[in-house]
Amino acid sequence: MAENLGFGKSQQRMADRNAVVVAIGSAEERQIRRLARYFRFLRIDLPMAHDSDSRVGDLYDVRPDTGVGNLRVTYVIDEEGLVTGFHHNELSIASHWRWALRTVAAAR
Repeated sequence: MAENLGFGKSQQRMADRNAVVVAIGSAEERQIRRLARYFRFLRIDLPMAHDSDSRVGDLYDVRPDTGVGNLRVTYVIDEEGLVTGFHHNELSIASHWRWALRTVAAAR
């Protein structure tokens, strides 16, 4: 839970850098809704989308069928829509928001 709270606190720092964070999941829609409720409970403002047909995942070559649960990949996409970097870590949520903050800060 602490990692999720850290991610929520990083949202303002991302906004200060003119960055927007969006979560896209290919899990069952019911799981995505449950996660969205959990984030709202923690007061984490994180827009979430359901990628039911894996179109978004296919665009970025993300395959959710890894055998280890949900595939967690974070991308930084610039204002022109180009991927400037990505981070993959199944175990540490904190590593995702820390990496994203560093990457966005370095791009400025």
